[in-house]
Amino acid sequence: MKKKGLFKKRARASDEMSLQITSMADIFTILLVFLLKSASTSAVNITPGAGVTLPASTAESANIEALRIEISENAVTVENEPVLKLEKFTVDPKDSTPEGGSKILSSKLEINRKRQLLIAKSNTDVKVDSKVIIIADQHTPYSTIKRVLASAAVQGYTDYKLAVVNKNQ
Repeated sequence: MKKKGLFKKRARASDEMSLQITSMADIFTILLVFLLKSASTSAVNITPGAGVTLPASTAESANIEALRIEISENAVTVENEPVLKLEKFTVDPKDSTPEGGSKILSSKLEINRKRQLLIAKSNTDVKVDSKVIIIADQHTPYSTIKRVLASAAVQGYTDYKLAVVNKNQ
């Protein structure tokens, strides 16, 4: 005796899959919110020192807080404090390190790095930052910028931004 209805035939699955639009819309909404939160829309307000003319560019603006290194014709300053004398944008060759940096600038950046480490050690909310903003006159030769970047990199400042004037404004 056969019992009817115990084994029902399954509906055959079609070869096509249905797309779950609701789930995808949720994912795209989350991605959109994440991208909007991580994008920055305001420019950094930088006032270059006397005698420094920033180069013009069409680069996008980025609002970051970082150690400020300024290169003028006569000096390199760190956080508005003169550190290294220059003569027509040129660093004294006697001041070179084996890495291609400057001994004087490197020692000043080392002091700033140690200060950051001490603050981060005593305050867990503060993190050690590897960011630096290079504010260089438009006539600064690449060799001088390279020397400044090498000095910064030796001390752990590896994330750098170059300040420029936006042509579009």
